[in-house]
Amino acid sequence: MTTFQPPQDPCPELDSPPFGPPLCVPPPQFGRSSPTTLVREPARSQVPETGASSRISQPEPLKPQTPPGPEALADFGARVISFLVDCAVPVVVLNLLLSLGALTGPAAWYLVLAVPGCLGLVGFGVWNSGYLQGTTGRSLGRRLARTKLVTIETGQPLGFGRALRRQLCHGLEFGIGYLRPLWDSQHQTFADKIIGAVVIRTDVSSRVAR
Repeated sequence: MTTFQPPQDPCPELDSPPFGPPLCVPPPQFGRSSPTTLVREPARSQVPETGASSRISQPEPLKPQTPPGPEALADFGARVISFLVDCAVPVVVLNLLLSLGALTGPAAWYLVLAVPGCLGLVGFGVWNSGYLQGTTGRSLGRRLARTKLVTIETGQPLGFGRALRRQLCHGLEFGIGYLRPLWDSQHQTFADKIIGAVVIRTDVSSRVAR
């Protein structure tokens, strides 16, 4: 005789908490618990963005360098003004001081004034025509004449060393090179031609190509 067995509850009750519905654990499927599957997030693409920030800036093409036009070059009169202020006036002032000292005092005064006077004249020339003109392109005389000494290649000031070598080349010309701008197409002296410099005006819009 077959005994009737009631079907088992698929969700057997566990010890119920004091409050709330009874706890129920679902039966395992096919005798074992279902494995837990980890779903990984797909890797992002490593392709760099195509925005403006990821673009590599390309260097600008070099502009062709051309010599200054005739309207940018300083004329002979402007160069004479700068020469008088930078060279002639300091020499004249020194000679006047030495002459005054020789006339008003003993002969020893001439030596006392001559040594520091010559040293001061050389120091002024190195500072004015070497450092000031080399770093800014404008000595005291060029500021008054509204001219500027620059290189033909870049249109920038010569620099201290190059400007000082230019002054030494002027000393080897014995003053003859100062007349060369009268017939030269670039208004250059012999020292300008050797160093690769040119004197331009600062009161015109055209400049040496950069």
